[in-house]
Amino acid sequence: MINPKPQTKRAQLTKLIKRKSGASIDAIGRKLEWQPHTIRAEISRLRKLGLAVTCTPSSKGPVYRVHEPEQN
Repeated sequence: MINPKPQTKRAQLTKLIKRKSGASIDAIGRKLEWQPHTIRAEISRLRKLGLAVTCTPSSKGPVYRVHEPEQN
């Protein structure tokens, strides 16, 4: 049996921010073991790749989530 390829950290980040509630910098950092500046840089790369990522302030710090365009 072939083992599936481990999920990349970029894929894990994308999955976290695609949740309806999004993900805070702290939650992402704990899950991926990344520093805040690394998280922000990777989110910037995702934006350059065409993913619409929004950032909203909260009591837990900035929360990032993917903005799905409204369908008519």
